[in-house]
Amino acid sequence: MHPSAQHPVDRPPQQAAGPSAPRSRKLVAPLLATALIAVLAPVSASAAAPTPAPEAAGSAQGPCLKGDGWTATATRIDPKDSHHAFVGNGYLGQRVPPNGTGYAAPGGTTGWPLKTPEYDGSFVSGLYAKGPKDLKGRQAIAAIPTWTTLDVATGGAHPDTFSSATAPGRISHYRQTLSLRCGFVRTSLTWTAADGRVTDLVYDVLADRTDAHTGAVRLRMTPHWSGSATVTDGLDGRGARRMTPSADGATTAGKEAGGEATGGQETGGKEAGGKEAGGAGTGRTMDVGFRTDGTKTEGAVASTLRTGPGVRANPPRPAAQDKLSNRQQVSFPVRSGRSYELTKYVGVDTALTSRTPRAAADAASRRAADRGWDSLFARHSAAWQRLWRSDIEVKGRRDLQSWVRSAQYGLLANTRTGNRNSIGPTGLTSDNYAGEIFWDAETWMYPGLLAAHPALARSIVDYRYKTRAGAAANARKLGYDGLFYSWTSGSKGDLWNECHSWDPPHCKTQNHLMGDISLATWQYYLATKDTAWLRSRGWPVLKGIAEFWASRATRNADGSYSVKNVAGPDEYSNGVDDAVFTNAGAATALRHAGRVAAILGEKAPASWKTIADKLRIPYDSKKKIFEQYAGYKGTTIKQADTVLLMYPLEWPMSQTQAARTLDFYAGHTDPDGPAMTDSVHAIDAAGIGEAGCSTYTYLERSIKPFVRGPFDQFSEARGEKAGAEDPHAGKPAQDFLTGKGGFLQTFTHGLTGLRLREDRVRLDPMLPPQLSDGVTLRGLHWQGRTYDIEIGAHQTTVRLTAGAPMRIESPEGEKIVSRGVPAVLKTRRPDLAATSNAARCTTATATSEEPGLYAGAAVDGNATTAWVPDAATGALTVDLGRTIHVGQITPHWNKTRPTSYNVQVSRDGKHWTGTGYAGRSPARYVRVTVHGDPGPAADGKPKPHPGISELTVERVKDDPAAERGK
Repeated sequence: MHPSAQHPVDRPPQQAAGPSAPRSRKLVAPLLATALIAVLAPVSASAAAPTPAPEAAGSAQGPCLKGDGWTATATRIDPKDSHHAFVGNGYLGQRVPPNGTGYAAPGGTTGWPLKTPEYDGSFVSGLYAKGPKDLKGRQAIAAIPTWTTLDVATGGAHPDTFSSATAPGRISHYRQTLSLRCGFVRTSLTWTAADGRVTDLVYDVLADRTDAHTGAVRLRMTPHWSGSATVTDGLDGRGARRMTPSADGATTAGKEAGGEATGGQETGGKEAGGKEAGGAGTGRTMDVGFRTDGTKTEGAVASTLRTGPGVRANPPRPAAQDKLSNRQQVSFPVRSGRSYELTKYVGVDTALTSRTPRAAADAASRRAADRGWDSLFARHSAAWQRLWRSDIEVKGRRDLQSWVRSAQYGLLANTRTGNRNSIGPTGLTSDNYAGEIFWDAETWMYPGLLAAHPALARSIVDYRYKTRAGAAANARKLGYDGLFYSWTSGSKGDLWNECHSWDPPHCKTQNHLMGDISLATWQYYLATKDTAWLRSRGWPVLKGIAEFWASRATRNADGSYSVKNVAGPDEYSNGVDDAVFTNAGAATALRHAGRVAAILGEKAPASWKTIADKLRIPYDSKKKIFEQYAGYKGTTIKQADTVLLMYPLEWPMSQTQAARTLDFYAGHTDPDGPAMTDSVHAIDAAGIGEAGCSTYTYLERSIKPFVRGPFDQFSEARGEKAGAEDPHAGKPAQDFLTGKGGFLQTFTHGLTGLRLREDRVRLDPMLPPQLSDGVTLRGLHWQGRTYDIEIGAHQTTVRLTAGAPMRIESPEGEKIVSRGVPAVLKTRRPDLAATSNAARCTTATATSEEPGLYAGAAVDGNATTAWVPDAATGALTVDLGRTIHVGQITPHWNKTRPTSYNVQVSRDGKHWTGTGYAGRSPARYVRVTVHGDPGPAADGKPKPHPGISELTVERVKDDPAAERGK
């Protein structure tokens, strides 16, 4: 057996593609290295056409690449799709282009504030640089040289090279899979060179979960020709942004390991432990040193190339170097049908985490190379699978299951235990939003992480402790006490050097951020009961924010307090007074600071409570809704604002006040606004529990309009702009982790009703009928306990899997759950409330739907939501579940009434008749066809389409099923 047969290549089925050398059709059986590696490491998937190669028992094709929501796969390359897969370990993130290797720039531009060409970048947590001139040099995240390049070249008279730029027309049998369970991307394909020679290629790319400073790329190739092949390991400076070489001059080969070099460096000296670097079979380490613009942070990225069995070659030799690029090559003879393996091991470090970042990067690269692919991958995938002990299972819904896992992967890949950097709206997946930190982290990404992974969530609150000096300086310069955190921040939180929105002046007016940070800090204590952390890190932040609010609020003549000239989360309004979420957040922050002072034995100023109790909270007593700010006139809002009072603030209000406030603002929200808004609508609706199933409508609206590409990535908006009325908005950000975090909260806090208390958790589970197969949340954490919540159609079971017994607060009273003694709660089902509307919460379909305005909204029992066709004419069909006698059928219209409409009924869904409203029409199906004006509006755009906010189908009173739910 040929030595390379130990790791056979994933060779896809072959097809004729021009003249080529005769191919071997022999399948080579894989050998198992060890039982552990057999279980965890990826092995071949297929060999010759058309039958896939047999899998070794227990191979990684099971745990790492199985379906059921654990993988996302592309089977074709779409040059117009920029939603490329990514890998990350919370410190290091890298986009992987469709070809599986190297640097790619898919075209288009990013959104605000950079608005620069899109590219597949590599990012390091916390690595910021001076931004471009049009941003007045304010900070943006830096991008390091792309480290995934392993190009393959054919030798001979007519050589050709496979790279990230190889055209899709030269690629066949394509398959790229993101393994969510094991955190790596596999790309398998067949490449046909210009002269017709065919080569099967499989790339595996990962950012090591166990070693933050390490990445790896494995290439397995099976040529169907004989001759010489060359593989080039590249560190590609085209991917670098906002940095220069770490020293002047060319990036030629420098001194041996431990010495200084210019720009790029290739080392071949002694390694730690006395091993010779660069010797035969051990590979050679090269690197690129860099310095970030403005912030002048030194760093390096290094690569060690190792060849596998069967590759007979001299050590890698240096190749072309320029500026922030470095390359090394290895050439070797190949025989048709045989498989060859090469792996590059990447090290990355900066002065933020090392006094000698270049040496540290080189050492990380060689450390990984010495470990070898099998060991590295086994440790990496095992670490990922430990993270997945906390998971959400959505039974019977493959679509939602895939989206939930993708959302979890997005947050897990961008956070890391022990990190002190927070998460930007797109994490380490791109430089959208300049890679800076917003309120998105505390309000949208943090709660879901805190429920399942408090150690990962801690990095978000620790970042605010780390940047408190900048926040204190900001407050002083603005004339306030305490801490003023910049609306957008990077390395230090300096308002003037890091914040990007001065016109409109969000940098000064988005004061609600202080309330958001305070709430997150308090929640971390509730989740962990870590009093030592509270004293050393939590209290300085909580105290500083309380001091800020005490100096920011102004006393009115009637003794009340106001906070003037602010902007709430709704970015369409700025310079308003007494923004309700801002003031409620301020009051909550002051009260939490007072409580923490009592816990720690500190003395809180009496003014904190006085101001908290007397801050103005705008409220319309006639409409019974909270006003977004003083003098609010019902204008369109960009995103969730007042609705955040119910969750996460838990501001006291009646069910009627909550329901009316939700309905009012949901109906006034820009449908083209940011993606996270409907997630809090869903959580609020779940908590209010009005009859019907609007919770599911909002849940569906929080995810379905925003999913993009084969890897279920999240777009910031449903259309091509994030906020129709925002003059600064550009292309929606992606992968929008803010939206993913909000979507996850619909499960962790919406369906469960989870709220944290000092000595217990509150649970109030509910389930919409569309999820009646059940939802299970495993591996939740609270104060040293681990527990599961299994929400069934009628009852919910809470099981403690580790830790001391815990107290549960529920509408049924207090319960205690302990190991082996679960607690059983009633699952609320608002859809089962009695109704005379036979259509409520039944199954609805439509000929077309505008994104976010889906068919089910017409029968969810809530007139605020609506179905709207994606054309002037459309039809809605409702399945009542069985044939009944129906009476009056009444469509209730959205803001646009149809020019005409038609109502029909059917017993079988095939033969339709008019109803005549005789009062006793037997029907199972109801269809409403609406006709709108197909002509353009005055501005040339299509006129708004008519839609149905609610369809009422009267059930005849003497029908045996007159009362649903009985």
